[in-house]
Amino acid sequence: MKFNMLSIQKIFVAAFLVLLVSPAFVSCSKTTEIVVQEMQMELPVGDSVFKEIVLPGEIADMQIEHLALKGPIDHRVLFSNRYASLLIFIKGNGRLVADTTFFELVPESIAIPLECSELTIKVNPEEELHFIRFSKKLTDEDLELLKTYPNEETVFFTRFEDCEAYTEKIKSPNTVSRTVLPEGVIPRVALGTVEAPGPDEVGAHKHPMLDQLFLGLTNNHVTVHADGASAAFKEYSLLHIPIGSSHWVSVDENKKMHYMWMDFFLTIEGQEWLKTHKPISTDKNDY
Repeated sequence: MKFNMLSIQKIFVAAFLVLLVSPAFVSCSKTTEIVVQEMQMELPVGDSVFKEIVLPGEIADMQIEHLALKGPIDHRVLFSNRYASLLIFIKGNGRLVADTTFFELVPESIAIPLECSELTIKVNPEEELHFIRFSKKLTDEDLELLKTYPNEETVFFTRFEDCEAYTEKIKSPNTVSRTVLPEGVIPRVALGTVEAPGPDEVGAHKHPMLDQLFLGLTNNHVTVHADGASAAFKEYSLLHIPIGSSHWVSVDENKKMHYMWMDFFLTIEGQEWLKTHKPISTDKNDY
């Protein structure tokens, strides 16, 4: 069989096209995906309790629920000692009752049950309360470490605005950052907030030792970047930072950066990352 030059060229072109669409070639060109979900902030008409699962399967051994309560209602929340449960209140008002102790719930506050198996959330008539429940399974090592923590309260409760401020080299002097959940309360979990007027940004950085979620707080309107991908990130949204990615956050002029970061460390040793946060009370010359 004879082949002319044109036939040989066609064979090479066909072979190249097969290589181009092969799985190995496609995997090399795959881009980073930023997973984000906006929460439903309006209760269905006639309902007093609404629940939705948020970012299912994004982080191993964790379930995330957005709940909304319409008053008048007394809503019981049950807990298991095999899970760390974090209740983050993002909109509306109510009251949290633990035995004989109660806490006034306001937007941007957090409650973590430490020595109780249930809590009651009370919402007054015509009031509507939204909160997110994070349930993270604890390892045997976590449970042993938890016994060594000096947690004497039945419930860890705080408002974001009352938390200690810190600085970080990847943030501008215009940024207000606060540590909401420090080390020594829940093993391998830390939380904080970031707030700044635009234009501004949080500089690019990586932390392969942890899984990180962002929770959009009131009036948050920023863009999150990770490697070659970007995603709009608004208030009352939950976003998963691709683990190990180089990521940063930008906010435009006349917009606001206002979100919570949630760090879930893969190991206890990974918590060394938190030393990059410098409390303002002890280090005022970070910049």
